[in-house]
Amino acid sequence: MRGTLQDIHATSTSRMQAGAGFRTWCSWVMHSRPEPMKTLARRIRRHWRDILTYFDHRCTNAILEGLNGIIQHIKTRARGLRNMDHFSTMIHLTCGKLDLATVTI
Repeated sequence: MRGTLQDIHATSTSRMQAGAGFRTWCSWVMHSRPEPMKTLARRIRRHWRDILTYFDHRCTNAILEGLNGIIQHIKTRARGLRNMDHFSTMIHLTCGKLDLATVTI
């Protein structure tokens, strides 16, 4: 089941093709035994429109989620920062990938 789902994602070239593949897969899974797969099929059906939109634009928000994780890590590390300017500076230094070795005074 997992392999078939991965094949649908990898080989679908259009929204219609992906929709047909996901519809067939969800039907197959809902008539099978594994409850975790049924839960996944229900989740796919709940987010049907958003999932199929990926096949129109081929872009995700993965980069933003990664940056958010980095900023949340900075937030936990920065427990002694006194104001938002210092927090903002820490975000820029960490996410900006600045090479501070080249800075001369």
